[in-house]
Amino acid sequence: MAGQQQPTPGQRVERLRRAAGLSRERLAGLSGLSPTTVKFIENGRRSLTLRTAQQMAPHLGVRDLGDLFGPSVALSLDARVSHPAVHDVRRALTAWRITVDGEPESTDYLRGAVDSAWQTWHTSRHQRTAAGEILPGLLDATQRAARLHSGADRRTSLTLLAQAHHLAQAFLAWHGDRELVWLTVDRGMSAALDADDPLAISQASWYTAHLLRSVGRSDEALERLREARRLIEPRIADGGPEWAEMLADLHLCAALTRARAGDQGAWSDWNDARAVVERALPDGFVGVRTRVSRPLVDVYAVMCAVELGDPDEARRRAYALDPASIPSVERRGRHFVELARSADLEGAREATLHLLTRAEATSPETVRYSPVAQDMVSRLCREAPASVRAEAVDLAQRIGVTEL
Repeated sequence: MAGQQQPTPGQRVERLRRAAGLSRERLAGLSGLSPTTVKFIENGRRSLTLRTAQQMAPHLGVRDLGDLFGPSVALSLDARVSHPAVHDVRRALTAWRITVDGEPESTDYLRGAVDSAWQTWHTSRHQRTAAGEILPGLLDATQRAARLHSGADRRTSLTLLAQAHHLAQAFLAWHGDRELVWLTVDRGMSAALDADDPLAISQASWYTAHLLRSVGRSDEALERLREARRLIEPRIADGGPEWAEMLADLHLCAALTRARAGDQGAWSDWNDARAVVERALPDGFVGVRTRVSRPLVDVYAVMCAVELGDPDEARRRAYALDPASIPSVERRGRHFVELARSADLEGAREATLHLLTRAEATSPETVRYSPVAQDMVSRLCREAPASVRAEAVDLAQRIGVTEL
């Protein structure tokens, strides 16, 4: 019938999920989403984005995304780079140099360059633009060093090359080129294994787990994290703080992985991470690459609560956490996005807008390139009360939201 109302994308997802015999939890796990995300898409409290639809489609038996969005929606499946620097980073990653000559940079110099790059990532308000300028040269220098050095210097160069690839993964994670992200993960792990350095291998496992989780392979992610913990734990007593830092990071990654699968066991891993930080790391310690610290443990508690769909717990966990204490501009911006997600779970539109505006003021690129932030802003433009809708539209224009 011409006047019959078409089902919403959320209703289409629910219908196809039930037809496939999948629970929300199972579809979420297969798609790399949280059960709360699937629930809110189905009941209309969250938009179905193209990226999320692409993650769900294979598990719903969908070949044409029009089956999810409806026949009236035109879709372009062209992969579009969302940051201009991705082109240069891709060239650096795929410049397979057959011959390498000349003198390599010293390992001391390269260590300083890698640490400085991570410092820039965490202190710049425009960290993706800054990293995009640094990464091509950093990747080239560490690749050359790994080819030209020998002995102990080559092992050190390989460790630094792995860390350069980890920074490339952090930069690329939100820009839609999944194959390029897999390349950075594989390269980082290969370099760490060639270095035969347990700490480097554990770091590479941490980055591998994040990507596995994002594509719905949470069980594999948790196994990689367990393997890495077995490498690290025997060395905690005699090693420096970087070993305890790594162990805490592995537990935090496991906690978030479990939370995104709807597993309350996430809190056990989170408690283990907190215990390591409080027992084995000095007061005021802040990790170079991932900013492991006491405030970061509290940031993860908020993230886990949001992923578990518990805004009351997220609010409780965030109550005593001063955002200014988070030792990373990028992580501080993401913390405000997580708080916005918590408010969004409760349907608090004004609070969601306020928190996203704070996130954008803290780290504009964290909001501009975060898919979940973009989705929230897009929905606010349609659903926020009239009194603040103009503010939502202004924010959308500042961060480049096109679906208004």
